[in-house]
Amino acid sequence: MVELIIVGEGQTEETFVRDVLAPALGANHVYASARLISTSREQRGGALSLERVRKFIGHTLRQRADTYVTTLIDLYGLDKSFRGVMASKGQTPATRAAHIERLLHEDVVGFAECRPERFIPHVQPHEFESLLFSDVTRLCDVEPEWHEQSDPLIAARAAVDDPEWINDSPQTAPSKRLERLQPRYRKVRHGPLAAARIGLDRIREQCPHFRQWYDRIVTLPALQAQQPNIEYTS
Repeated sequence: MVELIIVGEGQTEETFVRDVLAPALGANHVYASARLISTSREQRGGALSLERVRKFIGHTLRQRADTYVTTLIDLYGLDKSFRGVMASKGQTPATRAAHIERLLHEDVVGFAECRPERFIPHVQPHEFESLLFSDVTRLCDVEPEWHEQSDPLIAARAAVDDPEWINDSPQTAPSKRLERLQPRYRKVRHGPLAAARIGLDRIREQCPHFRQWYDRIVTLPALQAQQPNIEYTS
């Protein structure tokens, strides 16, 4: 049995893991659960800084030696405290995400002092909503009125090689485009519903960076807890 903890950015990712990812992974004997980073005593998710993420994931990795930990966080709006965020500007979305992931892996593994294969960072270009552009028709099925407003969404998808390229400005990020829909797109409510309608097969087909992450975590080998070194003396 493989146990995987997915550290998400907010309630949307938490619901997506529970309702969409976990059932698919479970069918492959990978048992996934979501955790959100507490930002205060009352709130979880959002306001992610490198220090907060590193500490939370590091402590999670230290709790048990036989679990994997991964992340599901957005490239769009990622805090500048994450190494590589500023230096990678101008690179393609997947290249940027992969660069930040490598540096985050160094930071977390160095803090946790764990086996490096136990932490699998994933930064989604540009954000969770990019996955929903994998199939605009099924996305709009969530609210039938959206079909009448789908032309700009179809055009945005057609303008790029894959949904993960849809740009990340405050006006044209995937979530910002969806928020113009009426009834208004509600991230926590509509996002996981749309992802479930679209299906992981279609999302993986359209979103290569997400596909690489999914294909990796779905085939993780079971971990054995390391035994402490005990010296015996006669």
